[in-house]
Amino acid sequence: MRTLVKFEYRKLWNRVSIVAVMAMCILSTLHTFIYLNMNSQWRAIDKNGEVVSGLASYRALKEASKEIEGIVDGEYLLDLKKQYEASADKQYLDEHRGFLGTGGMTKYMYPNYFINYAYYSYYMSNGNNKMGLDYDFLDSEEAFYQKYREAVKEQLMYENQYAGLVKFTDSQIEVLDQKIAGIDTPVRIAYCQGISNFMNWYDLEYPVFFIVVAFALACTYAKDSLSGINELTLSAAKGRKKDFQARWIAGNLFTASVYMIFIGVLLIEHGAVATFGGFGASAQTYWFNCIFNINIGTGMLFKIAGGLFGTLVFANFTMLLSCLSKNLKITSVASVLAVAVLTRLSNTYSQIKLFYPLQFSSDAVVEDFFFCGKILVPYMAVVLILTVIYIGMFAFWLGRRDKKYYLN
Repeated sequence: MRTLVKFEYRKLWNRVSIVAVMAMCILSTLHTFIYLNMNSQWRAIDKNGEVVSGLASYRALKEASKEIEGIVDGEYLLDLKKQYEASADKQYLDEHRGFLGTGGMTKYMYPNYFINYAYYSYYMSNGNNKMGLDYDFLDSEEAFYQKYREAVKEQLMYENQYAGLVKFTDSQIEVLDQKIAGIDTPVRIAYCQGISNFMNWYDLEYPVFFIVVAFALACTYAKDSLSGINELTLSAAKGRKKDFQARWIAGNLFTASVYMIFIGVLLIEHGAVATFGGFGASAQTYWFNCIFNINIGTGMLFKIAGGLFGTLVFANFTMLLSCLSKNLKITSVASVLAVAVLTRLSNTYSQIKLFYPLQFSSDAVVEDFFFCGKILVPYMAVVLILTVIYIGMFAFWLGRRDKKYYLN
């Protein structure tokens, strides 16, 4: 069986799949370096108060950010307020009101946005108008984190009201209050622009990766493909079932392999541009309404793992379509249309979208949760359960098709 799986795996690396993977890598690299280097809007205020543009802006931002990294306790809040008021960054932002909204960066983004979230809650956005520190609750650590926890609850209650799901009960709100009260404070803040860029580009290019999978696996059980089903495959009753199973295993291994290439390319690109740092910073400084005690690095791994699960679900869906239609072109078109539909449905506010595999890699794996009675279940756990259900369902249906598969 192992030999057969290796044989089917090698067959999937055909001219179409290799071209698709190479095109994905080239387009991803061009997207990163051309956009970040040639777009003059990407710029940062360095430690000397000067504006640096292009790829060099990220290294300048990292160097400047060393001054604001640390534990956000009472002393940090007071020092930050004084430092920001006297900074060249504040003076520049006051004079150039559109700076942060058009790709501009400053070291004060990290602490100031986090602090402003405590005031604005679900009204929080980026931009110069969300950088001020003129708040009375900054006079003490206890007052600030009390205000922050209130902002988190306010946003979660607001989202639940309009999510299209069952509203929280009183007992569930009590559990939520306990979870919010248990958020580890004071939080740790650090430069994390490299991680941020990786996750932003990952979200943009993840649907494109689904299309690569669609074209690569459409041939798996097609009868009009050189690497698909032929008379030899169906010649033996027992061999037929083993070959179908080997193709299924090979398809999943191929998907996981290409996904690792996709992730690796993004890591190299954004590591080279902005470097990676801030893995140990608190998740709350990036995902403001996160109620789980994890760091940004763990949140990044959750997104990568969730993306793998979503990709495997879609891969099994594509292989099932290939077996049902027996046609390479029909499967390719239907799978790409499915990606388009999922993308469109994902651009809604309703939390029903969290059941779609395209959402398994979203920030929801860090921020969102569901209630099962009075038990709070992180969305990452829900993703794992949904993955098992979806793949199990597709695999069961596919496993019943081998005896019914005929070339004519």
